[in-house]
Amino acid sequence: MKNVLYTVFIFMLFQSVLLAQKNSEDYFGAWYTLGINHRFTEQFSLTPYAELRLYKPTSNYNLTFASLNGNYHFKKNQTITVAYAYLDIDSVFDTDNVPNTIEHRILEQYAIKHNFKALNIQHRFRFEQRFLEKTAGNELQNRFRYRLSLQYPINKTVYLALKDEGFINFQDQVFHENRFFVGFGVHILKNTQLHIDYLKHHIRNNSLNRIQIGLSIKTDSRKPKTSTAQQ
Repeated sequence: MKNVLYTVFIFMLFQSVLLAQKNSEDYFGAWYTLGINHRFTEQFSLTPYAELRLYKPTSNYNLTFASLNGNYHFKKNQTITVAYAYLDIDSVFDTDNVPNTIEHRILEQYAIKHNFKALNIQHRFRFEQRFLEKTAGNELQNRFRYRLSLQYPINKTVYLALKDEGFINFQDQVFHENRFFVGFGVHILKNTQLHIDYLKHHIRNNSLNRIQIGLSIKTDSRKPKTSTAQQ
């Protein structure tokens, strides 16, 4: 597994060196993520989430994303989420003096999971209200997102993953974005997963190639269930 991680890292470095043109489509950029899900009760959990996006693997800042999600698990396989997110967005690839766009985002989400034999399947439906602070003035945008996620376990440690997410914008260009992920995950600890994905990101007129490397951590403060022996 270490050899796989080294190979991915070396590939990222070579991409940034070999491609000379200064255009966001010419570089193999990177998204680094951290998500922590803490379960308080059978029904409620919180998920702090952070994301750093770079136009190059280790440089050229693009975006910071931080959110706090409140989750209500009303069935074993179904969850409703309400969240707030803060974003600092630099949409200019080269160094510039233009102020970044600041976004305050509210989202509502429904997710359902089910299995087909060994295949784990998740459907995620999300509405977003995006409050954008730009130099030209403030703006409100609304959009809908649907994501299909598939996971197939190779063994108890490693799984393969595939995701596709389409976006519907309620203003301007309707079908303005799509994200396709393919990669794998590793259970490095009992409650910690490392995932590495290749992302093909179509956004407006750009077709971007990205690597996503992230950690997902689960914690739990629920009291263990106790059983009463029959007398």
